[in-house]
Amino acid sequence: MRFPLQGHYALDISGNLLEIFATGAWNKATAEAMTEDMHRLAQTMCGEPWGAIIDGRRWVLSTPDCQNVLAAAIRKNISMGMTHSAYVLEPGMVKRAQIERTHPHLRTEMADPGYERAYFTSYFEALCWLEGYGFTPYQPKNDNQ
Repeated sequence: MRFPLQGHYALDISGNLLEIFATGAWNKATAEAMTEDMHRLAQTMCGEPWGAIIDGRRWVLSTPDCQNVLAAAIRKNISMGMTHSAYVLEPGMVKRAQIERTHPHLRTEMADPGYERAYFTSYFEALCWLEGYGFTPYQPKNDNQ
């Protein structure tokens, strides 16, 4: 099986959630492009707290230089209001180990005690975890309507 030179991604804002779908093998150019698009979307959250759900079940890993790009992107997301992120991966430790290297806690001077991440094998479980913190793809109902 041959993999394309660059992986792909899709981003969407639903309610107060940023949804990220990652596929294929990523290189630095893919990580930089996704980061730019992600920050543009995050600005629409208007500084309010938000969560992210990242579906990496069809992601094939990335080059080592992607980790620095993604770690910086996560720190910027936290500064833009992201407080929780849920990663959906198939069982196994290889992908999780690579993603864990992007966690801000690795650099204690940049760690944010208000940021939390968790790993899941089910998209539904990840959504339920995020909903427990008030992040949902659905707009809250207004009682005045």
